[in-house]
Amino acid sequence: MTAMGKLRPLAEWPVEQRRQLCGVLTDIDDTLTTDGALTPEVLAAINSLREAGLRIIAVTGRPTYWAMPLLKLCRFDAVIAENGASAFWHDADGAMQSWFYADVATRRQHRARLEDFVPVLQQQFPDLPVADDAPQRVGDLAFDIGEHVPPRSAVEVEEIVRFIGASGFHTTASSIHVHASLVRFCKQASTDRILRMAFGIDDAAARDQFAFVGDSGNDAAMFAHFPFAIGVANIARHLGRIDIPPAYVTTQACGAGFVEAALAILSAHQTA
Repeated sequence: MTAMGKLRPLAEWPVEQRRQLCGVLTDIDDTLTTDGALTPEVLAAINSLREAGLRIIAVTGRPTYWAMPLLKLCRFDAVIAENGASAFWHDADGAMQSWFYADVATRRQHRARLEDFVPVLQQQFPDLPVADDAPQRVGDLAFDIGEHVPPRSAVEVEEIVRFIGASGFHTTASSIHVHASLVRFCKQASTDRILRMAFGIDDAAARDQFAFVGDSGNDAAMFAHFPFAIGVANIARHLGRIDIPPAYVTTQACGAGFVEAALAILSAHQTA
């Protein structure tokens, strides 16, 4: 049986478990988005989840300065950016709050070291461009492996990841970027921090009451930690980099897969 064949279809997710959820954690690229865009169907699904009383929190590798507009325009309850380098949310009074992994001076020092590393990495991989969202980042640098360039093979991505790690940096890869940082950022650890800090939700409650939807290697810690983890169908090409796969998989890919997961959750709440 293939790795994909071992994943349970979303239809097997017990309705009682779906009904107990109070929130959804979600990746963005190739999970919410399709070909880089948020479709009307995805935005409608997010709105329907909120109207049903569920919190929606984005946990993404995208840059810090994308987080604030995403928070407002998509009506997320919180956005955790750069795989955990920063987070933004609205408090009970509607005021925007933020958290950063380090102070400004430390972040600037880290940025300088990362920028010094760019020519070293590109000498080894000459056709590896810096991601075009680099100016909006505060904790890492990302390199394009599939956003505006032809997707690299799993072997090529692994070679890049190994080189970054051997050079003394922390690294992870999504479906579109390889990330390098001086600090080990982890989506799951930062999710735990922000759920406690912003919403007073401890880890035991989060595991029992939140689903996670994702698609790639930088979601691995979330897949391993959350019992109600869902992979959209395009997770198939990334399973080799995920030690513990999600509990369930959608039949549809990318944004359509997220909509499928949202409808499964909503249907359980509507029959409560």
